Amino acid sequence: MPPNFSSDAAVLLIDAPEFEAGVRELMPNARIFSLTLEDELPVEPKIFDVIIAGTCLTFAQNCYRRLLEFNHLLKDSGFLLTQFLNVRFVEVLEGLKRGVFPAGERRFWAKRDVVKILDDATFKEIRFLPGERVEVSAAAWEDFGFDNFSEDLATRVWLVKARKCTAEVAALKEFYTPEVRAELSRLLHRIEYGIDAEENLRALVELCQREKIFYDYLADFVEQVVVHEAAAKFILAAVDKVS
Repeated sequence: MPPNFSSDAAVLLIDAPEFEAGVRELMPNARIFSLTLEDELPVEPKIFDVIIAGTCLTFAQNCYRRLLEFNHLLKDSGFLLTQFLNVRFVEVLEGLKRGVFPAGERRFWAKRDVVKILDDATFKEIRFLPGERVEVSAAAWEDFGFDNFSEDLATRVWLVKARKCTAEVAALKEFYTPEVRAELSRLLHRIEYGIDAEENLRALVELCQREKIFYDYLADFVEQVVVHEAAAKFILAAVDKVS
């Protein structure tokens, strides 16, 4: 999963100094910061384009807290790269059948549990890629009823990419200032819930004209912000009529 962002991005490596050379090769101008799982993280929000934390799910004492902190540190268009040891790998299952579970400090996960903890930490667009796959037969376990979607039973390590926001929301946030987006959101909510609707609709039209907010952007923004479909159609029709 090669990073996909500008060459001058801010990159945080967590217990991953071995990736620095590769990141530097991909992005010669990147600002790279390196910490460990035990280090205190910065408190300022939205300062990194990508965080590479390959050992978080395996060794972090409180994975959920760390993931929340990573989410806090990522820019809206940023993402987390990590990995996990697959508890459904056939060699682990064979050990369980013999009453042997891999002991020690390492954690093992199933995909569904990783999705859940990342969802709980408000990550979006979670994607998996096999990091280490072994040529083993999973037929016996499939016959026993184990699902083998994407050759999960033959995958020892899964790589994970999780975004701070969906691509659509991140794209919306690239346009205009946070102040303009906040005012746009405030007006849309007030119109949707009938709070001085006519006055706020006029203010919305004025904002769009003043800030040159184009109709397609407004339509995407409305889709993300306005809950009620009827209200969304009313707002877009009113603005389209005026403009």
